[in-house]
Amino acid sequence: MIVKKLNFCNLYLFYNQNIKIYSYYKRYQQLNKLNFKFCLTVIATPLLLWACSPNNTSRQATPTSFPVAQQNSSAVNKVQVTIKEMAVQLSKSTVPAGPVEFVANNQGNLDHEMVVIKTDLPLDQLPLKGDRLDEDKAGKKFGEIEEDELTSGATKTLTVNLTPGRYLIICNLPGHFQAGMRTFLTVK
Repeated sequence: MIVKKLNFCNLYLFYNQNIKIYSYYKRYQQLNKLNFKFCLTVIATPLLLWACSPNNTSRQATPTSFPVAQQNSSAVNKVQVTIKEMAVQLSKSTVPAGPVEFVANNQGNLDHEMVVIKTDLPLDQLPLKGDRLDEDKAGKKFGEIEEDELTSGATKTLTVNLTPGRYLIICNLPGHFQAGMRTFLTVK
């Protein structure tokens, strides 16, 4: 009879220990699943929010006829362009060659445009056509933000790939260039 009790006790202890071990194992699995789900949530949520967020609402003016900087190229140099009545101001006067992103902000009351022209001509030798700069004779045009895009209060971007040289940044609406809406950018 004692042998049977020991066997039964041994079985009972063995069973209880296995149940405890099994329950610990199950809890361990559940905690691992919870930890995995938590980590996945912490990582995936910001990525999903970023991926689903609307892109910048300002439309980029990058006509296909101009040399446009490619997305996979080196770092883009950003130049802030402040445009107001009869003035064009740049945040930088010199940038390295490569992709340049112009962020034009029209702080004036009138509509303006922004034209990027590579030229070697000094300011006093730039050709005029009526009350505007003759863009075809002044040099090579690299890009433009049109008047209907750069209305009063608007901010638009233009990304172009610039080679070393001197660039004229202007508003070429009638009378604006001659009134002083021009500045130079040097690309090294």
